[in-house]
Amino acid sequence: MDYQFKTRVYSESSLDENSIIKLSSKQSHKLVNVLRMKTSDDIIIFNNISGEWSAKIDVNKSIVSVECIKKIRNAKKEAGPSLIFSPLKQARSDWLIEKATECGVESIYPTLMKRTSVRNVNIDRYRNYAIGAAEQTGRLSIPEIQPLRKYEEQLEICEKLNKTIIFCDELRMSPIIKEFNNNLNASDVVIVIGPEGGFDDIERDYVQTNIENLIECSLGPRIYRAETAALIALALFQ
Repeated sequence: MDYQFKTRVYSESSLDENSIIKLSSKQSHKLVNVLRMKTSDDIIIFNNISGEWSAKIDVNKSIVSVECIKKIRNAKKEAGPSLIFSPLKQARSDWLIEKATECGVESIYPTLMKRTSVRNVNIDRYRNYAIGAAEQTGRLSIPEIQPLRKYEEQLEICEKLNKTIIFCDELRMSPIIKEFNNNLNASDVVIVIGPEGGFDDIERDYVQTNIENLIECSLGPRIYRAETAALIALALFQ
């Protein structure tokens, strides 16, 4: 079985040798009607508990069942940074979730800030985009999507987890975020990206006053769109 060219499918079911997993109607539709797969075709099925398995599919009308054949990789949690961001309009948030997952983010914290324009989010939709990105990129775990909370609440939660807060301020010119990536464990870091229109001064004052493990930094001389800033910050911190 040639690993790199096989379709990957995420499943929350327990995976073991010879176990049979029934896929959802959405997953079945993709395999049968979009990818034109047939009974006995090879795929890869995975999750962050059971690891990654080579498998064969069985198509019964419109529903696909998967038989696990052999384990390829053991389960492994992604040891990447976490991300605090301000929700954007749907397509832009979808793109951000997808790219953050591809960059190896561990947890995602949608956060209400002073200038947040979108005040409601669909966590299930975010998770579906994260799953799709994980299937595409080869990672075994799905980033944890936290509930939407106020700015101060999210930061307080991260403080209690002993995270280092990397505050990416569009008004700063230095230091650049990549100067810190060799000195910190990625899983101990939370990157904070501001909303459209940037951080309010109250939000700057809050982190300076209340966050013990704080690094204030820049993404460079340009001011980026919020979703672009998130991607650049995560990429520079690799």
